[in-house]
Amino acid sequence: MHSMTIDLKVGLAVMAICASSFAGGAAPQAKLPKQDPEVLHFVQRAAPWYPDSTFTIVNDKRVMTASGSYRLIAVKRTCANRYLTGVRGWVIDEVSKTMWAGTVGTLPDVPNASANLEGFLKSFLPGALRRSLRMTATVVWKTGGRPSGALIPFLLKIDSGYGSYFKPAAVTADGRRIVLGSPYPLGQDPVAYRKKLLEKNPLVMWDHPGHHAKVEIVEFSDFECPACKARWPLIAKTLKKFDGDIRHGMVNFPLTMIHPWSFRAASAAWCVASQDPAKLIPLKEQFYSMQQEMDVSQVRPVARDFVAGNGLNEKAFASCFLEKPSLDAVNRQIGLSQDLGVMATPTYFVNGWQIQMPAKDWFLPMIQRLVAGQEP
Repeated sequence: MHSMTIDLKVGLAVMAICASSFAGGAAPQAKLPKQDPEVLHFVQRAAPWYPDSTFTIVNDKRVMTASGSYRLIAVKRTCANRYLTGVRGWVIDEVSKTMWAGTVGTLPDVPNASANLEGFLKSFLPGALRRSLRMTATVVWKTGGRPSGALIPFLLKIDSGYGSYFKPAAVTADGRRIVLGSPYPLGQDPVAYRKKLLEKNPLVMWDHPGHHAKVEIVEFSDFECPACKARWPLIAKTLKKFDGDIRHGMVNFPLTMIHPWSFRAASAAWCVASQDPAKLIPLKEQFYSMQQEMDVSQVRPVARDFVAGNGLNEKAFASCFLEKPSLDAVNRQIGLSQDLGVMATPTYFVNGWQIQMPAKDWFLPMIQRLVAGQEP
């Protein structure tokens, strides 16, 4: 896995792509603030799960705005995994009762910026993203149904190179801070919230049915990602071991900025899954086997040969691959990853629990507990 953040010269880490470390937020204070058990419980269930993790609030600052108050919270996690160990920032909108998880940054001190936040962000963010991350994005000043309070939600419309997808974001009403990440309603359990969002979502390609499934694994991955290939044998072993008890699905999350043929492979995956979801795993394994020699020009012929060799409808595939149906679908899948705060490939949601870097010594026992109806 990789870690990638950008610096906007104002201390604003705007985006993390193919990131395996969620460390961030404010530096720990010399004296720890009062530990809020409700916040810690929420963070434990919203953050990626890892065995024997401990969480400590190291900063908790309440800020007043004309629209109400928000809290800047930094939580330190300690566990055996060095990528997950560290400090992560969270923002609680105390007006809308929403907790934002993601990248928290400080905006430049511009006079009267808070009086016209829409105009300021529309002029500042696109250029900052383009210079620092070579990303083409525009600010869409609408909430998308998300409640507004001390934080004002908006969207970033990002050009994937094959269309566009949306990333949720918010700015504090005082114009001082920005959050790029995912909002969670404080009144709902984050695990149950994600499970419900995914279990009937049409963007999930269910490739392993699990006829009596007690556990659902939804995998966000990229066919060009070496870490996805490296973790797949463990997932495949899990599906075989628990067979009927597990339903497995995949959501394309092609990291187009670092993986040049990933979106094309994602398009092929959508088109194949649209015909026969059971063929998605063999297609995935074929792309994985060819990662070293694959390039952009080879994706179409490889996928076309796969379709012909597996008895799928070649004409239907040709009308889907890199055409509007699959382009729109893959961009919506990327958008779903943004809504869930997925910042790494592969990322798994197991009955709503977010999992990074599963290891055989604890992943299989965790699945066993979930199959038995227990918490992980």
